Amino acid sequence: MHILLSKKIARFLLISVVFVFALMVTLNHPRTKQISEQYLTPYLPTSLYPIAKLSVEEQRRIQQEEEEAELKQSLEEAAIRNATYSAIKEKIKSYGGNETTLGFMVPSYINHRGSPPKACFVSLITEQDSMAQILQSIDEVQDKFNKDFAYPWVFISQGKIDETRKEMIHQAMTDSMNGNSELIDIKFAEIPADEWMYPEWIDENKAADSLIALANIPGGDSRAVRYKARYLAGFFWRHPILDEFDWYWRVDPGIKLHCDIGYDLFRWMQDTGKVFGFTLSRSEDKEANEKIWDTTKKFSKDFPKLISENNFKAFITEKDSDNFNNCEFTSNFEIGNLNFYRSPAYRKFFHYIDKEGGIFYWKWTESIIHTIGLSVLLPKDKIHFFDNIGFHYGKFGNCPLNDDIWNQYNCACDQGNDFTFRKGSCGGHYYDIMKRDKPEGWDHLP
Repeated sequence: MHILLSKKIARFLLISVVFVFALMVTLNHPRTKQISEQYLTPYLPTSLYPIAKLSVEEQRRIQQEEEEAELKQSLEEAAIRNATYSAIKEKIKSYGGNETTLGFMVPSYINHRGSPPKACFVSLITEQDSMAQILQSIDEVQDKFNKDFAYPWVFISQGKIDETRKEMIHQAMTDSMNGNSELIDIKFAEIPADEWMYPEWIDENKAADSLIALANIPGGDSRAVRYKARYLAGFFWRHPILDEFDWYWRVDPGIKLHCDIGYDLFRWMQDTGKVFGFTLSRSEDKEANEKIWDTTKKFSKDFPKLISENNFKAFITEKDSDNFNNCEFTSNFEIGNLNFYRSPAYRKFFHYIDKEGGIFYWKWTESIIHTIGLSVLLPKDKIHFFDNIGFHYGKFGNCPLNDDIWNQYNCACDQGNDFTFRKGSCGGHYYDIMKRDKPEGWDHLP
């Protein structure tokens, strides 16, 4: 027993001596280095052997190499930043400065084919929206697209969303990610009260008369519809909760998607230099848009430098004329660059439109305001029609007529219900202006 104990103590002491000698060698102790290398190093554990053999000079050399490598990497990163900054300045200059829409948006395209776009879904929730509609839209987008990409959602509400509704939204999102809550990112925010009311310059009696005069058109007698239109046309993109994002996809409660979107729409928009994408367009009631075209022409004369060359004015005018045709991109589906709205050019345009009062004195919607702003402030090639989404909202739907696209994206919609080329749609007008080939059978629909 005593013999075994003595052996354990001796082994402990031997290991301790070996460790101390190895440490001293590492520090290049002059009295022990020679002894250690001759008598101890061969018997050291493999993990300690490199330490014992490492001299102070070697440590300094390694440290110097590491510092030089870090400095080189730092200089390379600085050079890339400087080159990027110079490229940004030159690009902005080529567009006529950051007062123009394209010039202002240059930084949001810097991640071209690089890191993921700074993008999110934006869903506006009003008192009229049911929880069933909200959950339906979440299920549609998550199932057809976002389960593969996990982009964040932003819910902006009129009034506060109670905790029960928030929990239902969280649960629906978690279920869509097979229970993995780490993959979901949900943000909630409220509309500021002063952005959901009549602005001070509006004559409320005149606005009330408009509700009566336009009661014959959908939403014409609704004050809430006009508040919503003004907020979406000129304020949603100002909300601080969206400051971190460059891109948005508007998701209205109750929408449906019929095709599997197997690619990243945000990255595609970014990489191709697009600004705005839509799936539905139509001609709005003339009574709703009274005087908006006259106001737009006045704006163009007052700010001619903001009107883009090769713009898309042809989309909102009749063929070979300057007469307004009431065509609009239907806003229930929008994918766009938030910096377009943040640009000085669009801000001036919206302020001009807003001061005219047509949102309340007639029924200028966010769809028509967005459409006109996009059409006069941007080149037409920045606006894209998605023919592979299969989108449906209310009584209007988009279903790919091209059989190859319909099959490729596993669409589950009736091509005979596609609205793109029907009477009342502006889809055919878009195809003509952009010189795109129309799909086979487009003229067979009623």
